[in-house]
Amino acid sequence: MTTKQQRRDFVRVLGSAALAASVPAFVRAQGTDTKIKFGWAISKTGPFAGGAASAQLPNYRLWVDDVNKAGGISVGGAKRLIEVVEYDDRSQPEEAVRAIERMVNQDKVDFLLPPWGTGMNLAVAPAFHKGNFPMITPTCITDQMPQLVKRWDNMFSLLGTPSSYSDAIVGLLTQMRSDGKIGSKVAMVNVTDQGGLELAGAARKSLKAAKFEVVVDSSYPISTQDMTPLIADAQRANPDVFLAFSYPPDTLGLTEAARVRGFNPKIFYAGIGTALPLYVGKFGASAEGVMGPGGWNPASDAIKAYIARHTALIGQPPEQWVSVLCYSGLQALAQSIEKVGKLDRPAIIKTLGLTTFDTVAGPLKFDNHFMAGGWTVGQWQGGTFSGIAPKQMGAKDPVAKPAWKA
Repeated sequence: MTTKQQRRDFVRVLGSAALAASVPAFVRAQGTDTKIKFGWAISKTGPFAGGAASAQLPNYRLWVDDVNKAGGISVGGAKRLIEVVEYDDRSQPEEAVRAIERMVNQDKVDFLLPPWGTGMNLAVAPAFHKGNFPMITPTCITDQMPQLVKRWDNMFSLLGTPSSYSDAIVGLLTQMRSDGKIGSKVAMVNVTDQGGLELAGAARKSLKAAKFEVVVDSSYPISTQDMTPLIADAQRANPDVFLAFSYPPDTLGLTEAARVRGFNPKIFYAGIGTALPLYVGKFGASAEGVMGPGGWNPASDAIKAYIARHTALIGQPPEQWVSVLCYSGLQALAQSIEKVGKLDRPAIIKTLGLTTFDTVAGPLKFDNHFMAGGWTVGQWQGGTFSGIAPKQMGAKDPVAKPAWKA
């Protein structure tokens, strides 16, 4: 199968699963005071569709389904069901902004949920702020965030900054080098969308500070179909470490090209999409030892129950990083609404910044608008994308990747 076909299949499989989620949960309003109207514009088509369908859109739909099955969100002592207004932003920032204007001015939504991806989130952030809409972002990652949350005090980050991820993986590599498990040669590639650019930029600084030798540093546009030349260049450099700051279809394509060519660095780190069940489903035993951003520890009863509900409604288990964060952020929003007791968005924003919330991921607290804690590096070990950094409860020890399986 060609890489181009794999990309189309990735979008088709994930997109169809997300779009097949239970429609009856999206009840129609019968009275303006009996429902809470949530709106979102997200990529159902275009290059971001696969990413949106991997972790964000399924959890929007699961959360609405869970809330409505439980009777709704309590506002001033009365339960109110959720109504949804949904648009396809077609992976275009201008379309996302137009959709938000339509939801605010025509559909009269009470709350907005953010789109997928760093660039899209930054494009719509001014509109969220103008309307005092709480903006809890599960897929926006930028080193500008500390400055942005000062300008847009309604914005809360579930992911942190690119530097937190680059520092984590480089710190882990530094320790493995000190232990004699790897050398200092690194090959790096990145997609030229904003998320990939910022992650790669942060990684360059971290690698330089740790005195790693970057022997390949290549970028590719989001429309790239064939990843073989990128892998071939990296393979010729014979690095100890391969780092890819990629989006989900690219992550699959890069991994497949490495497997086919027998490119076996001791550390193979791929980007967004590594945590998908689809990843381990496609590569099987070959996924063992592959690293990427995020990770999780699914040992709690709450997460096990969440996995079961996600699988039943969406038709597949959740992705093992952003999914649980996205759902937890929505829980925090609902609990803030209930705590305030009315649809007072400025008061709800203030509550989000001051409260510790009970979520499927455990206690969630925003520290200066950033989620405290969270995994920054994961690794496939024994069929689970386990969190390996930072060192905290449930963290696994990192291992060098074995050779690809046939």
